[in-house]
Amino acid sequence: MHRSIRTALIAAGAATAMLVTGCSTTVTGSPAAVGASSAAPSAPATGDPVAWINGVCGSLLGFVRTVSAPPAIDSSSPQKAVTGLSTYLGTAVTAIDKATTDIKGAGPSPVEGGDKAVTTITDALGKARTSFQSAKTKIDAVNTSDLSQVATALPEALAPLQDLSTLTNTSTDLQSTPELDKAAQQAPNCQALQTTGG
Repeated sequence: MHRSIRTALIAAGAATAMLVTGCSTTVTGSPAAVGASSAAPSAPATGDPVAWINGVCGSLLGFVRTVSAPPAIDSSSPQKAVTGLSTYLGTAVTAIDKATTDIKGAGPSPVEGGDKAVTTITDALGKARTSFQSAKTKIDAVNTSDLSQVATALPEALAPLQDLSTLTNTSTDLQSTPELDKAAQQAPNCQALQTTGG
């Protein structure tokens, strides 16, 4: 189920890497607003496994939608390209922060294995946040008036995003027990998460 989180992170890394490889086309669109989700927010702790896992999945929807959207990069100038990329990375960091806070709002799992799955997901989100924030900090320091610095600094700044492809696939944890797997199959937010993340 949560392979969509890993898929979204890999897609985000690939989209930003396009800028580094000299892609000369403008990518249209903009990241989804943080928390822009038609899904219900996380519910407080419940004894119902379906309601609980629905809250966990709902916590992740805004983040997955944000990082799945291609960055709005205007390649007409180095300044605009770097600004667009910085905005995208900042939006991703904010979405990760919101997802991490919201997932805690789901409360303790009513079934065995759920709390371990949430720990795995929040650990992965923490690693992703570190990568996005590191890339943003380095990109924000790029002197866009010096094209040679842009050419050298961007690949270096975006290198941490390449590490996102090594994140653990958390779907196995959320499907680690038959009860969790069955609950996820019945939870609308989990189904939406699968569709959103590919």
